[in-house]
Amino acid sequence: MIITFATQKGGTGKTTLCIAFSNYLSAITEKKINVYDFDFQKSFFNKWLEDESMEQPRLYEVQQISEENNPFTDLESIIKIKEDPEVNIFDLAGTLDEKYSDLLIYSDFIIIPFEYSDVSVKSTLVFINMLGMIGSQAERIFVRSKYDKGYKYLNQIEMDEEISKYGILIESPVFKRNCLQTIDTRKLTYEQKYAVKNPFNEIITEVNEALQITL
Repeated sequence: MIITFATQKGGTGKTTLCIAFSNYLSAITEKKINVYDFDFQKSFFNKWLEDESMEQPRLYEVQQISEENNPFTDLESIIKIKEDPEVNIFDLAGTLDEKYSDLLIYSDFIIIPFEYSDVSVKSTLVFINMLGMIGSQAERIFVRSKYDKGYKYLNQIEMDEEISKYGILIESPVFKRNCLQTIDTRKLTYEQKYAVKNPFNEIITEVNEALQITL
């Protein structure tokens, strides 16, 4: 399957959530996990390389995707990996780019982190519109990111109602936690696992039900 982390708005914690999800999933599934970093900043891939110095073993392989090294330039290669029984996680750049269209069209799931700021709201709606324009059939899963439990978001109710028209809004948010800023690709600390387990369990339930599998 293909699970893609994508959004137009940078700074929503997309790559951090992608790393955390890959770590979390590796702890509960027997399926092999492959990660592909399409982001031009290569944050996931560089972090994975940096973590080579750690004593813990690798949880998964991360492949850097670039203009010169892109195994997904044709539709056949995307369909092949989509039908692969392994779990393939894509971390896309935080930008709208035509070269990602096929990836977004044929992903099984697109996980879209968002915040309740005006800029993030508008960018999320633009991204949703773009997915509609290219005819993406992927299940869209929206995750509240960097959520401040003690803050009253004035536009939350309206935003939740609007987003829920276009996909699944995960009930549990990812709360703003300093521990997630120090995440690595080899483990989840107790605090990090506590910060993400509820929303990630909801995502995994949605995946299992949609594909009739057990991760």
